[in-house]
Amino acid sequence: MKHAAALTALGLFLGGIFLSPLNAGEKTGPKIVFNNENITLDKLPSGGHAKFYFEFTNRGEQTLVVGEVKASCGCTQAMASPKEIPAGETGKIDVTFDSHGFAGKIEKEILVESNDPARPRVELKFRVEVMPTLVVEPKIIDFETVHLKTGNPRDLEKYFLVKDMVKSGGRVRFVETDIPFLRTQIESVKDYQTRVRVWLVPRDFRGNFQGLIKILSDSKFYPILVIMVQGEIKD
Repeated sequence: MKHAAALTALGLFLGGIFLSPLNAGEKTGPKIVFNNENITLDKLPSGGHAKFYFEFTNRGEQTLVVGEVKASCGCTQAMASPKEIPAGETGKIDVTFDSHGFAGKIEKEILVESNDPARPRVELKFRVEVMPTLVVEPKIIDFETVHLKTGNPRDLEKYFLVKDMVKSGGRVRFVETDIPFLRTQIESVKDYQTRVRVWLVPRDFRGNFQGLIKILSDSKFYPILVIMVQGEIKD
């Protein structure tokens, strides 16, 4: 009885050795582990660039090789540094985001491919709120219908504001228009807001009109802003 028990124990011991997933001296494969797969950036002025990185470690026992790194948008550039990471060493995915043309809350993805057998593809995400640097209110100057003989003289003039939303010092330098009977004047600058007066000098013109006002500023992100002007002039 004792002899049979001893043989059973020996069989289990030997079986455990041969059934083990790894033989002695065999190394585990590479393993990519990111410190953070989701990053929230600080607010960014529209037109600015954000540079940051995702850091990762090779927690496996063989060299990790990073393959293709693909961003979900042409506005984002991403690359691995370095491409080959020995066991226990760290690497990073360098990212540059160009906010030109964006406003509001933005979320983008980056797909990282590697020779990690358990996670051959890892999706990284970053979020950022893009703030417009200069904002014009209203965005359209509409004189509607102006009656020269019976209307109120105040109907001939309008105002708009240019607001420096991030207080970057983007002051309005000059305002011009392509409408020959429209005049513009910068009236005041206060609390990072520029007030501009716009008024009509119709003379012989009657009918519908439409044109543009061009605003020149010293903002490095928005040196030129354009708004529409429209309306109708009657006697």
